[in-house]
Amino acid sequence: MSQAEAIRLEPNLKRFSEQELYDMKLEISKLVNMGRMKEADILINKIPLHWKSAKILKEMVGIEAMIESGTNLSEAVEHYGMGWLER
Repeated sequence: MSQAEAIRLEPNLKRFSEQELYDMKLEISKLVNMGRMKEADILINKIPLHWKSAKILKEMVGIEAMIESGTNLSEAVEHYGMGWLER
């Protein structure tokens, strides 16, 4: 295994309850209204990306970039299976 592979990030596959998602969206709205876009972007990446959008994004930028950005891929993995994460 190369050094780059050894430090490769794990995919974000965290699941959230409806209440947690609601609270996150509220917090994102507050951050945007305060002009704190960098913090809002970080929180946005924690919300699971819809599997159709994840498929398109994977074709555009590749799975490695998606994992490195912290994009939550739990819905894509639920829909396509763990093999979908192959690089």
